[in-house]
Amino acid sequence: MVSSGICAGEEITLPAIEVEGQKEGEFAIQPAWSAIGTKERVDRGTIEVQGGAEQISPYKAISLQPGVDITSKDAFGMEISHRIRGKSNRNVGELLEGLPLKGIGPGVGLSTMVDLENIEAISLTKGAVSADSGFGYGNESGVVDMHVRRPLDYAHATLTQGFGSEDFMRSYARLDTGILGGIARGFVSASYTDADKWKGKGQSPDARKNFAFGLSGAVQKFEAEVYGIYNEDNKHAYRGLSYEQTRNLSRYKDFDYNTRLTGDSSQDMYYYDYNRQSFETYTIFGKLGIPVTQNLKLTVRPYYLKDKGHSYTGSQNKVIDWIVDHDTYGAVFELSHAIDQGVIKLGYWYQQDEPPGPPTSRKYLSTDGEFLSWERLVKGSNHKFKSPYLAAEKTIGNATLGAGLKYLWMTSPDFTSYDTTDLGDVSYSEALSRVGEDDVLVDVKGKTYELFLPSVGASYDFTPNLSVRASYGKNYETPQYSLGSAIIQYYKKGLTDEELQDVWHSIKPEVSHNFDLGLNYTHGSWFVAPTLYYSLVKNVALNCYDPELAFSYWQNVGEAHAYGAEMAVGYTFNRYFNTSVSLSYNRYEFTEDVQSSGGTTIHAKGHQLPNVPKFMANWTANLDMKGFRFTPTVRYLGKRYADVENEYSVKSHVVVDLTLSRRFKLAERRAITLVASVTNLLDEDYISIISAGDTSIGRDAPTYYPGAPRTFFASLQFDF
Repeated sequence: MVSSGICAGEEITLPAIEVEGQKEGEFAIQPAWSAIGTKERVDRGTIEVQGGAEQISPYKAISLQPGVDITSKDAFGMEISHRIRGKSNRNVGELLEGLPLKGIGPGVGLSTMVDLENIEAISLTKGAVSADSGFGYGNESGVVDMHVRRPLDYAHATLTQGFGSEDFMRSYARLDTGILGGIARGFVSASYTDADKWKGKGQSPDARKNFAFGLSGAVQKFEAEVYGIYNEDNKHAYRGLSYEQTRNLSRYKDFDYNTRLTGDSSQDMYYYDYNRQSFETYTIFGKLGIPVTQNLKLTVRPYYLKDKGHSYTGSQNKVIDWIVDHDTYGAVFELSHAIDQGVIKLGYWYQQDEPPGPPTSRKYLSTDGEFLSWERLVKGSNHKFKSPYLAAEKTIGNATLGAGLKYLWMTSPDFTSYDTTDLGDVSYSEALSRVGEDDVLVDVKGKTYELFLPSVGASYDFTPNLSVRASYGKNYETPQYSLGSAIIQYYKKGLTDEELQDVWHSIKPEVSHNFDLGLNYTHGSWFVAPTLYYSLVKNVALNCYDPELAFSYWQNVGEAHAYGAEMAVGYTFNRYFNTSVSLSYNRYEFTEDVQSSGGTTIHAKGHQLPNVPKFMANWTANLDMKGFRFTPTVRYLGKRYADVENEYSVKSHVVVDLTLSRRFKLAERRAITLVASVTNLLDEDYISIISAGDTSIGRDAPTYYPGAPRTFFASLQFDF
């Protein structure tokens, strides 16, 4: 529409135009660097575009990097599955400012807890992980670390309003104070995000609310930072498809949970409002830097996280209410000593966090929403982590050498499970107060595991344009705690206390030995960065048959390996146009067959694991034309198998996205930015996620989730 206030023949003067997005010469797909592991960094410009209109999921922002497989049930980043070099969600170390602000079990976690507008960069480490990083429940397939956008030196405000398909709406505001009293600066931010599901009834996200603050300052050489986040995250679940339904996506892609109750519990457990989750998460973390000498510095980084809420799932003609309320707290202490062209770090990481997992508090509800009984009541001690580490890096001539050693004590929790026959609909704490020793069904003690985690690597510059890098590192993952959720079933099978204790102690941490060899070459306007890798994974969690006990249970007894090649390529045509590509080939397979229920053999050896593509490719470009910035993106995901014997598969697909932006600079630090984008531009029907275990067999064991259809977004941002 044209305003009637503009008359024909009038000269219209627009404000000066400054293009929004990546800086000149900055590629969306970045080459790898670092002596240890294969490390890549995604900066603000790429986060703004690839993070999507919702700016919630860090995994969307890194989705173009080689070896990164990000798939989603929705267009808003709320229901994401992420694999790095084929390894699944539970193996990825999620960090914020190097800290593992993530519990275990259901809940929000870092995948949707942070507004990406408050993130300056995201670093991704694949393969070996340096000793001074990768803290938390595991880092076997690498580390994703978000770096906070610090408070600005000057007073500034940002207001953003976005709209889109499925009644998507997002409001975001941030206020930076500038320097206060000559020693400190701070920011506060808030956001509200809401959208309908793209199919069925319900919302995802459902009125997500996020508040954050940051404060940093320095007095003489003492430095201090503190940050806090509150996140209220609600969403309705998406219902998956059967394998047969995937054969006719045009008909079944909109299949979802029921929109009304029928009075039949076998149908009403699929009611949409009985399949949802609601969580509140609070976190506070900080950093204190204390100079000891000119070259020696002590850094203390404490953190605290509280995650509480409910996860509802319809199952077996009932509704399971999984109640979560747990705390995580810890700190990283580090002495760093600067040496000539290098640094030596001596540190210690400590963490405790409450279960779940495994599940400690679940109730059965009827499909009328009434309390039926307790599904389980378990009292558990805390998970505990203690880890001293030593890391060093030094440049000698054209070579940069890095090495580190982390020694980890990991303690699994004690668990006491109680008879809940006479318990009513009371809180978890009240229920525990009503049970005693006579009500104990199962009582198992935790175990402390000790892991020796070395890492070593080197890079060498043959010329200013050509360098090679090689590294080795041993990574880890927590034991398969799914065993704990089933231990009551084993009690009902008649196992003795001693047998139950042996079963609980039979689990152990997964470990992997990771080797990377890479090359970086730049010439004029282009770069190429290929990487070869190999990973041997031991103690893989498998649901295996035990002939002595005559049933199957989770055991860390498997062995697998992953190997492949990755490549990032970028070319700058001129200051207005650049393009980049990432290519990935990955094999991830068991090295031996698996014994399943009844002693039958699953022919897993040499077969690609389910939901792991062998081939992936991404292409993107940045084109500045007459003040507009066009960013097309094309993603190719190769064929994936639904079962470990590779008899059933889901075909490959291509998804095209497009973003258009324009920034009007009004004055110094004042601007208006317009952004329009569309995801799945060609409205492709495809299967996004195959929810399958590593040893799934047959076509019907997994659940299949279609990707979102074409989705439009638009936003208006004011900076002043």
